[in-house]
Amino acid sequence: MSGKVEFQELDTHSGHRIGVVTLNATKSLNALDQAMIDALYQQLQGWEHDEGIVCVFLQGAGERGFCAGGDVRAIRESALKSDQAAVQAFFEQEYRLDYRIHVYSKPVICWGHGFVMGGGVGLMAGADFRVVTDTTVMAMPEITVGLYPDVGASWLLGHMPAKAGLFAALTACQLNAADAMYLGLGNRFIDHAFRHNVLDALQQADWQQDAYQVTYGVVQKYAEQSAGWLPYSKIREHRDLIKNMMEKPSLADIMSALEALETSDEWLNQARQTALNGSPLSVRLAFEQLRRARHCSLKEAFQSELTLSVNSVMQGDFCEGVRALLVDKDKQPDWRFKSLADIAQGATDSFFVSPWQTHPLADL
Repeated sequence: MSGKVEFQELDTHSGHRIGVVTLNATKSLNALDQAMIDALYQQLQGWEHDEGIVCVFLQGAGERGFCAGGDVRAIRESALKSDQAAVQAFFEQEYRLDYRIHVYSKPVICWGHGFVMGGGVGLMAGADFRVVTDTTVMAMPEITVGLYPDVGASWLLGHMPAKAGLFAALTACQLNAADAMYLGLGNRFIDHAFRHNVLDALQQADWQQDAYQVTYGVVQKYAEQSAGWLPYSKIREHRDLIKNMMEKPSLADIMSALEALETSDEWLNQARQTALNGSPLSVRLAFEQLRRARHCSLKEAFQSELTLSVNSVMQGDFCEGVRALLVDKDKQPDWRFKSLADIAQGATDSFFVSPWQTHPLADL
């Protein structure tokens, strides 16, 4: 077991147990490294076959957030050494973990307080009860580090209303609890102060009954007690404006609409600026991946993402993006292309070509 992820089994009054996962790498906002992913996968596999475990509760240590994403510094180090096998291993196992949560046979609660970004969204998305709180800040910020929204996001974002998923991909816009509920990233709003109450109630519940029904009853009780505290949703307020911009006939038209946007709304301006400052290559890849995956199953989305993620890290703007934002922190990335117009027709096609004869996730 990795020291950065802790596992606990809480006894219930009915003689069953609650499996509790705590991401515990608070200095990095609980960012996922390879050891954490491997430990999580193995533990979830074990609990799924343990008849005594009736429910799994995912949480992050500290008050700042559940999980701020993957350990992109470590991925960059592997890429700089041309170690494609290590890059592949990280993404492959991360996607296997995310997919397992989506298809898990026991109820999973994910407590998404504070920052829930990138890989944190990937963990949360498959949970039955995706709890957002008064402190939640969600985003898919990959565009800022030369990647694109992965961890199943090409499936998740494609199912959002009014083209909001494409907007989230291109702008890395920050989403509060109300935004997350509107977009389906969260499905229960509970005040963060109730976290321990929820865990206590799970222990006191009678698990002789259907596990999903029991979990629903506990979570719903505290969601109802938190009703009325939900913050204001910016993405819902600007739904029509976002839809009009994102429905333009081409990516160039969409980015032109963002560039031409004049607004006094600080949230919209931040989203606009992030889109315009992001990697043009990543903008193109994110747009194309969402287009290609719009009719994919979840399994097919993860398979296509593994291909694109490995190719993006090894050939794209990822190493430079992570350098500028997190290593040297000069925030002056030297992107491969200065603008979308510099990317020739077909220049990104190779990023979508699988480097493997047999796809590593063929057995998902």
